Amino acid sequence: MAINLSQNLRLTQSQQLVLTPQLQQAIKLLQLNQLELAAMVSQEMEINPVLEEELEAPSELETEAETEAKAEKEALGEQSTTEAHEQQRENRDALREMDWSQYCDNRGITGSSRSGYNSSDDLPAWDYNLSKTTTLADHLLWQLQMTPQLSKLDRHIGEIIIYNINDDGYLDMAVEDIARECVVSVSEVESILSKIQQFDPVGIASRNLKECILLQMHYLGIDDELNTAIVNDHLNLLQNKNYKKIARLLKVDENLVLEAMRSILTIDPKPGRQYGGSTTQAITPDLYVFKHEGDWIIVLNEERTPRLSVSRYYRDLADQQKGFNSMTRNYLIEKIRSAQWLIKSIEQRQKTIKKVMKSILHFQQDFFNKGVHHLHPLILRDVADDIGMHESTVSRVTQNKYVQTPHGIFELKYFFNSSISRGDNDIASESVKQKIIEIIANESPSKPVSDKTIVKMLQEEHGITIARRTVAKYRDMLGILSSSRRKKLI
Repeated sequence: MAINLSQNLRLTQSQQLVLTPQLQQAIKLLQLNQLELAAMVSQEMEINPVLEEELEAPSELETEAETEAKAEKEALGEQSTTEAHEQQRENRDALREMDWSQYCDNRGITGSSRSGYNSSDDLPAWDYNLSKTTTLADHLLWQLQMTPQLSKLDRHIGEIIIYNINDDGYLDMAVEDIARECVVSVSEVESILSKIQQFDPVGIASRNLKECILLQMHYLGIDDELNTAIVNDHLNLLQNKNYKKIARLLKVDENLVLEAMRSILTIDPKPGRQYGGSTTQAITPDLYVFKHEGDWIIVLNEERTPRLSVSRYYRDLADQQKGFNSMTRNYLIEKIRSAQWLIKSIEQRQKTIKKVMKSILHFQQDFFNKGVHHLHPLILRDVADDIGMHESTVSRVTQNKYVQTPHGIFELKYFFNSSISRGDNDIASESVKQKIIEIIANESPSKPVSDKTIVKMLQEEHGITIARRTVAKYRDMLGILSSSRRKKLI
C-alpha cells in the first residue's frame, strides 16, 4: 500500500476584531468615573516619566505683579555675589548645628511626635486623634478575651463562632459544622455559644429570629407566658400583624395581645447592625447641569483630574541624535507616544461624556424643567442613534457616573427607563415608582392601601394602566413592605 506525501501552500483571508492596547485603554477610560479617572491618571504619572501636570497659565494680575517686581529688582540692583555666598555659608552652618538625631528620635514617619504632641507649640499632631472603627467582631473578641475560666480550646471555638456572625448579628454556620471543624462535640460548641449569646449586644449569635427575640426578652425581663407563647408559636402572625387571630388562638383578650406587642416591639431584630461596617460615602458628581440665563449648561467636573502634558525636557532628549544609545531613545519615544495617546483618550472621553449628557438633556428636557414626575421613557438606542455611536459606548459612558441637577444628584442610568402605558403617551417606570411612594406616604397607618388599591388609584388619578404584580415588583424594589406588614394598630 503506497502512501502519497505532498506539501501544499494555501493563502486564505479572514477578518477578526483585534483590540490594540491603546483601544483597550480608551474603552477602559470610558467606564471610569471622575474619582477613578483621577486615581488612574495619578498612577500613570508614576509609571510614565514623560507625563507631567500642566500648570495653569498665570492670570493678568499675576503677570502685572511679576513685571512690577522685576522692574523694582532691576532698579534696586541684585544682591552681590559675595553676599549670596555668605548667606549660603550661614545656612549650611545652621544645618550642621541642628541635632538631627534628636529630631528623628522624637518624630515618626508621619511627622508627628511619639507622644502625640508637637514640642514646639504643645498641640496634638494631626494623626494623634485618628482611631479605627470598632467592628462587631472586634467588640465580641474583646469580650471573649475578658471572659474568665475559658481554656485555649474554648477560646478557639469562640473565635470560630464570632468570625461566622454576619453583620445583622446572626450565626451563619451550623453548630454541627463548627464542632466538626474544631474536632469537639456539639454540646461543647453549644456551651460556648450560650456564653457568647450573653455578650453585648444582647441577642448576638442567634441562629434565627425567634431565638434572637427570646434572648432579648429574657434579658429585659419580659419573657412572661403570653409573650413567650406569641413568639414561639405565632411568629408568622406576629410579622403579619394579625393580632385578632393570635388572640383567638391563644384564647385571650385582644387588648392583652396588643399590650404584649408593645413590649415585644422594643426588641431589636438585628442586634449587630449598630456595629455595621458599612459607611455612608459621599457621591462626587461627574457632571453639573444648571440653568443660566434661560439656557441649560453642562459642565464636566475636572476638579481632581490634573491637566496632563508631555514634558518638553524629555521630548527634546528624544529628538537628540547624539549622546543616547538606540535603546534609551526608543524607550523615550515609546513613553512619549503612550503619554500622547493617554492625553488624547482622556480628551475624547470628556467629549463623549458631554455629548451623551447633551443627548439625555435633549430627551429629558421636561425632567430638568419640571421634576421627576415628567421623566420620559428612554433606551440606550435612542441616545446612540442621536449622537451616532454604538449602544455599548453609551452603556459604558453611563456606568457608575453621576450628574448634579437642580432636582438632586442622579446616576446617568437613572434617565433610561422602560415605558408604562398611559392613554395617548407613555410614562417612565421611575415616574410610576415615585407616584407609588407618594400614595403610600399619604396612607393611613392603621389602614394601609393594598397593591390592588394602588393599581386602581393610578388608573383613576393618573391614567396609568399597570398590573398588580408590577406594583408589587416596584414596591419590593423600593424596599416597601406589603400592606399587611405596614399596618400599625399600636
